[in-house]
Amino acid sequence: MTTRVRPLSIVCLAGASALLAGCGGATDSGEDKASARTSAAPSPETPTPPPGPEMKLPANLQVTFEKTKLDDPEEAAALRDAQLYAKSTVFGIAEQDPKSKAARYYSVPGSQAQEYAQYRIGVYAQEGLTMVGERRHSRAEVRPADGKKDGYAVTFCSDESKVAGKHIASGDTFPSDPGPTNLWHWTLDMVPSPKVDDLWLTKKAIVKGRASAECS
Repeated sequence: MTTRVRPLSIVCLAGASALLAGCGGATDSGEDKASARTSAAPSPETPTPPPGPEMKLPANLQVTFEKTKLDDPEEAAALRDAQLYAKSTVFGIAEQDPKSKAARYYSVPGSQAQEYAQYRIGVYAQEGLTMVGERRHSRAEVRPADGKKDGYAVTFCSDESKVAGKHIASGDTFPSDPGPTNLWHWTLDMVPSPKVDDLWLTKKAIVKGRASAECS
């Protein structure tokens, strides 16, 4: 397995999710789906989320978010939960569970966003790979969703240049390629949960790879 998988960089694995046509119509140009901005530990302006699944990452894996101040409490909550959805994809990879409870909790049941998270996690699990290092998120923006009265579109960038892949069986690691190949632009459609107060769910996740234009 090591010989077959080693040539793949982390960006290749992340980009593999773009091949899933059912996950939002992304093409091999690197498009996916998802978006946001804050910090790993909630900033003082970030509303406290409703109780949800614990996402404790291994000591050698971090997901961080640049702090973003939003005056509107609904926008702040939508951003917060968009970030938690993004973190849940990393947590699922660490768990090696494509049906991770966290990813399902922060996405609309049966939605494209749920399929995207399941597929992205599954790419790693199938190859016996996990992630180590730090995935950093920045440049978050929140705006009303087009044509929707009760939704928001959250966008942000993620940088995986400090992430490495790790073979679980052998412990071998291989670094990500530096540069624009590891810049990703996320656009997440967020809608309020019909069951949990103050919880926002990701309905659609579009992630564009090689996003130097949006993220540099």
